[in-house]
Amino acid sequence: MRHTIIPDSFQRTPPELTCPRCGVIDRPVVGQGNGPHPFRASCRHCGHFIRWLSHYTSAERQARQAQARLQAQAQRPPSTRQLNYLQVLGDSGPPPANMAEASQRIDELVRGEVV
Repeated sequence: MRHTIIPDSFQRTPPELTCPRCGVIDRPVVGQGNGPHPFRASCRHCGHFIRWLSHYTSAERQARQAQARLQAQAQRPPSTRQLNYLQVLGDSGPPPANMAEASQRIDELVRGEVV
């Protein structure tokens, strides 16, 4: 098994994980990943692959996913469900230009931020 030097960007130590092969619960060995995966977690006892690890923290991954979702929604027209829900919520503004705008307006109406 190859071990790799973990860069400074990978600040956290993976938690204890259960090996699906041998059943041991222990902190995994972090090794070099491949393809889109920067790191891999392997069992310290039998060397079996457990899971891929990201160099982003959980909060960073969630923020990146939210940003990607907004970018994807900005490329699509609002859905029929969104338009119907806006109508049910009493939206009186002009029709939203895209899914992202419709989603933002729905969130604001539900929270009571739009009069």
